[in-house]
Amino acid sequence: MIKWIVSDLDGTLFDGHGETVLDLSAENEAALREIQQAGIEFSAASGRMIGYSIHLMKKYGFSKIRAAGFNGAVGYDQGKWVAVRALKRETLGQIIQLLRSECPQLETLQIQGMNSERIFTSLDHPAALRYRQECAKTGIGQVMDFTVDQYLERDRGLLAGKLSAQFNSPAVCQAVYHRLSHQFHDQCLIHRSGDRLLEIGNCLAHKGLFLAYLKETYQLQPQEMAVIGDSLNDAEMFSEAQHTFAMKSGSEELQRLATHTVDSAAQAMRWCIAYNQNEQRERENLFSAKA
Repeated sequence: MIKWIVSDLDGTLFDGHGETVLDLSAENEAALREIQQAGIEFSAASGRMIGYSIHLMKKYGFSKIRAAGFNGAVGYDQGKWVAVRALKRETLGQIIQLLRSECPQLETLQIQGMNSERIFTSLDHPAALRYRQECAKTGIGQVMDFTVDQYLERDRGLLAGKLSAQFNSPAVCQAVYHRLSHQFHDQCLIHRSGDRLLEIGNCLAHKGLFLAYLKETYQLQPQEMAVIGDSLNDAEMFSEAQHTFAMKSGSEELQRLATHTVDSAAQAMRWCIAYNQNEQRERENLFSAKA
């Protein structure tokens, strides 16, 4: 029986969302309610700050909230922080200096804090203005009143969970990914979360660690877990579960790792419900035959 489903957010559960990312498509919202009725536990594991996962699960009626943010750098279990793997400020400074000096194609830099803070290169950057509006709408996080450079200058008591860097082309993004992965492999973990976006986190953090935590804490076996994702930052989760679902709209490489490909997160969740129902019927038939 599948006891637990863990889903990515962007490109997966957030696919087809409404005014804000927390306004899920009707199909995904209905599927979340269906798995609750079926008694299947659910967790969100995202590259986003943890606030999105927590707010999402509260909004859609989950009383027991276990979630991961920043690709596993932070873990949350019913009011307790069970993992905090921050990026060193010195490492951030080295990476940002390299990007600025060697990558004129760099479009956006953003540091995100463990408590859902956002720090931009300038206070009036278009992305900063956009996220101020999003924070007001969703109630998640805040855009800080100091810049990336000011953060790097001195310790402000803010733990960095992730550095995001966006470039003007997929080719540049790929080249920078290889450069940073080679130079900083022992200091941080780098994911390509989109054609032009890199996400840089603690070298000891990935989503698979959250799955491992759930398995150990709640005594779960791989066959009792299902995961849903769309990009390569979900790959470590796939190695921890038997039932793995990759979005057809996402990474082709992740699709090759998955046991199933799906058009939506809802399709994956409903497959899990049907799988459990079929197992229950088989058990009942076996019991009846023995009787």
